[in-house]
Amino acid sequence: MTSEVAALAVLLRKTQWLLDDVAYEVAAGRMDEIDLGQVAGVLEGVAKLLRSQGELPTLATDAKHGS
Repeated sequence: MTSEVAALAVLLRKTQWLLDDVAYEVAAGRMDEIDLGQVAGVLEGVAKLLRSQGELPTLATDAKHGS
């Protein structure tokens, strides 16, 4: 796994944690306490990064082979 792939994996995991927290707050009725605009901005940034990656199929292949 290259350092770029590792960095992307870390970013995706952090995004997952953010969404887990948001889902928890929404389910608890505290959606008004969440800056949804900021969450959307983070997701837009992740989407932009994913679109710029030309090697996403390689990521899936690397994960299957434990590379």
